[in-house]
Order: sequence, then structure tokens, then C-alpha cells
Amino acid sequence: MVIGGQHEMPPLDEYLKDADRLAQQVVNAWGIDAHAGLVPTPQFKALLGKACLYRTARRLADNHRKFDVMSEAEEAEELAVRHSFAEAYKAFYEKQTAAS
Repeated sequence: MVIGGQHEMPPLDEYLKDADRLAQQVVNAWGIDAHAGLVPTPQFKALLGKACLYRTARRLADNHRKFDVMSEAEEAEELAVRHSFAEAYKAFYEKQTAAS
């Protein structure tokens, strides 16, 4: 969204809703860059790490939900990891947008 010539960044809730898609985008970008022989920045590596942790936590939680063995602690862990990834993605995206 553009307001007064400035891009308004989406709120954290938007990143949380799209966490699955955004994590996949990060993994895809890493794959494309790696295939091209590009070395990721430390900031991107940190984001990739959080994306991978989120995807793993999500997959585990989904499996536990499927078999109805999800504990409250596991659910809280999944939400915490998702929140951490969303915050990291938002910060990375905002920094990249501001630099361009």
C-alpha cells in the first residue's frame, strides 16, 4: 500500500497469516541463489534458518494434529516459532524495501 508516496508496511498479523507461503518463498529464493552460485548474506542466512525451523515445527504440529496427539506445549511452541519467523521476515522485508 502506498500512502503519500511512501510504502506502508503490512502489520505483523499479515506476515503471521502468510507464514507458510513466506517460508516457502525464502527456501525457494535460497535454492535459486545457490543454483546461481550466489552466497547468501548473514541476514538472509538467519532468515532462512528461522524459515526452516518454522517449516519443521509446522510439519511436526500438522502430523500431531492429524493423529490427535497435539499437546498444548507443542501448539505453543509452533506458535512461538511462527511468530519468530514472521517477525524476522517482516524486519528483513522492511530493510530490503527501505534500501531499494
